[in-house]
Amino acid sequence: MTCVPRSPRGSSTVGLASLLVVGLLGGLLACAPAPVGDQTGSASGGAGTQVAGAGGVSGGTGGTTPSSGGAPGVSGSGGAATGSVGGGNPAIVGTGGAQGIAGSGGSTATGGSKVVPSTGGAGGGASPGSTGGRAATGGSAGAGSGVGVDAGAGSTGGRGVDAGVATDATVPVTPPVPDTSSTIPIARLGGQYRTDGNIPYGPLPAQRLDVLYPSTAGPNGTQKLPGVIMFHGGGWIQGDKATMSSFYSRFLAHGFIVCTVEYRVANGSATGGIAPAAAEDALLAAKWFWDHMDYYHVDKTKYVVTGASAGGHLALFVGMATPAAAAGPTHPTDFQIAAIVNGYGPADVADLLRRGTSWAVQWLPANTPNRDALAKRMSPLTYVRQDIPPLLTVHGSADTTVPVAQSQSLDTMLKAAGADAELHLVAGAGHGFTTPATAWPDAEKTMFDFLVKHGIGK
Repeated sequence: MTCVPRSPRGSSTVGLASLLVVGLLGGLLACAPAPVGDQTGSASGGAGTQVAGAGGVSGGTGGTTPSSGGAPGVSGSGGAATGSVGGGNPAIVGTGGAQGIAGSGGSTATGGSKVVPSTGGAGGGASPGSTGGRAATGGSAGAGSGVGVDAGAGSTGGRGVDAGVATDATVPVTPPVPDTSSTIPIARLGGQYRTDGNIPYGPLPAQRLDVLYPSTAGPNGTQKLPGVIMFHGGGWIQGDKATMSSFYSRFLAHGFIVCTVEYRVANGSATGGIAPAAAEDALLAAKWFWDHMDYYHVDKTKYVVTGASAGGHLALFVGMATPAAAAGPTHPTDFQIAAIVNGYGPADVADLLRRGTSWAVQWLPANTPNRDALAKRMSPLTYVRQDIPPLLTVHGSADTTVPVAQSQSLDTMLKAAGADAELHLVAGAGHGFTTPATAWPDAEKTMFDFLVKHGIGK
C-alpha cells in the first residue's frame, strides 16, 4: 500500500505562545497511551511526529522544541520497534523526521475547525523513513496512529503512514526459485514468451509448476494481466504440465499470464499418489499462484482456473469445493477464483467407479479406506450451489472417454441452484477436441467469449 500525503484541511493563525503550548502537549501525549478524543487542526507547519514503523509499541518524543512557522522541533524516535507483529522490519522504523509542532491525538489544538476522533498516538506527519515494516499488522499501542494523522489538519508538513499496514512500495517480492534438479518437462512456447520452469509450490518432488508470460509482462512489466492456472489431463494416473500447449498457447494469445501445474498422479511411483493427492496438490498450487500474483503482476480479480479431462475435474474442484472437502492444509477459501473453464472433465467420481472406469479405479482403488465417502468429497457435483464462480464447460458431443452425461447433469444442477453456468457441446468432437478440424476453433471462441463477457481477458 502506498500512502499519499494528506491535503491540508482547515487553517488558522495562532500566536507563538499558543504554538508552544500545543507543541508541548504533542510531545507529552505522543508518549502516552493513545486516548480516544477529539482533535482539531494545528497551525500551518509540520504535524506532530506519528507513531509508525512495524507495530511500534510506544509513541516518539515528538516535537519537544517547536518553533513558530512550522520549523521542525526535536524529532521523536518513532516508537519502540519491539512490536514488529507479523514480520515488520524494525530496522526501518524512523529515527528522524522532525515534523514539528502539531497537536497529538486526543488533544485539542487551537484554531482548527476539523474535529477528528483519535485512536492513535501522535498525529501529524510520519518521520522520514518511518514507513513501517511489511506485514506489521496490528502493532499495539501507537499502531493506530493512521487515524491520528488528521491531528493538525492545517498542517502542510509530513505525510502520514499507517503503522501496522504492509506497504508494497518498501518491501520487495522475492522471486521464485526454480528447482533446477527436477526432470519434469517444462512448458515452453518460445518467441515472445518466457517460462519460469519447475518452481516448487510444495515440498514433494511432483509439486512443481511453470509460469509463462510475455517477455514484456509478468515480473518484467507493470501492467496487471488476468491470470489462469491450469491442470493437465491423464486420468489422474499420467501426463505432465508441458502437455497443456493447446490450452496455454491460447490463453497466452488472449492476454493471460499462465500457471501450468504438475501434481501427484497414481502411477505407482514413489513420487505419485492416489486420491486425494491430486486434489490436495491442485489447491496448494492455486494458493501458491494467488500468493505470487503481485510478483507476476496478475490481477487478482481476474483469476481463472481451467484444465483438460482429469485436469478439468481438478479445475472444477478448485473452483467449487468448500472446506468440507478436507483436501489437505489448503482451504478453497484461501484464494478467490473469478471464473472456471472446465475442459471435458468428469464431475462425478463415484459414477466413474460404478462404471468400473479403469483410470478412476487406479486413482481410487477398491481397498481405499472410506472409499465411497472420499469419492463423494472428490466429486464436484457434491459442491453444487448458487454462489460458485461463473462456470463454462466445453465438452465434445462424441466424447467416449468422459461421459457427456456428467457435464449435462452438472450444468442442469447448477442452473437449478441459480448458479451462473453454461455448457457448450462441441459438435462431433471426441475427447480432447483433436477432431474434427473445427473443434478447437469452436471451443476457443466459446471459452474466450465467455470470459470476455465476464470482464476477463480479450
